[in-house]
Amino acid sequence: MTRVGWFLMALMPATALAGTTEVIEAVEAKYAGVETLTAKFTQTTTSELYGSDKQSGTMSLMRPAKMRWTFDGDGKEFVTDGATMWIYNPADKQVLKYSDVSQSAASADSLLQSLDRISELFEIELVEETDRIKRLSLKPKGAQSQVKKIELALDGALVVQSVNITDAFDTQTALAFQGVQLDVKVPASTFVFEVPTGIEVISAN
Repeated sequence: MTRVGWFLMALMPATALAGTTEVIEAVEAKYAGVETLTAKFTQTTTSELYGSDKQSGTMSLMRPAKMRWTFDGDGKEFVTDGATMWIYNPADKQVLKYSDVSQSAASADSLLQSLDRISELFEIELVEETDRIKRLSLKPKGAQSQVKKIELALDGALVVQSVNITDAFDTQTALAFQGVQLDVKVPASTFVFEVPTGIEVISAN
């Protein structure tokens, strides 16, 4: 190989790294001032043990740690005000209550609320970049994480399109988002769970 060829090969890793860095910086800058995110979602969970399950619904997030995921059909909900989490399944006529919630950055909702500092939380590789899509592979930096990897896809304007999570047991949870809105007004009451009449509350702590 010519000296020019060796020189060009030597430059390739640095160029790829520069591209990754630029995309990460752009993502963090875009979401630095974003306080809320709302969207419709489709969730597909696939595991070797339980097979595949597909659900859809709507979600709302508010920093620093508030969320509400409402599933179509069965009315199941995940709600947290940042301190207490409620998991409600109307079919069971009960709600699980988790106090003193500590969120992992590797969960989908926490990731979406941490896009302004993903370089702190993940080892990141840019696996695809076009004018229409940016696809990042994320590996949590924490040694205790129960997640192997996350694939994050954003459109050309860096709006989130999908989050695919592979956990320690190789179960895959794929979330596709539609109609994503950033920094829209979301009522504080969205993140308050009112226990319906006749529903049993179970403390999961």
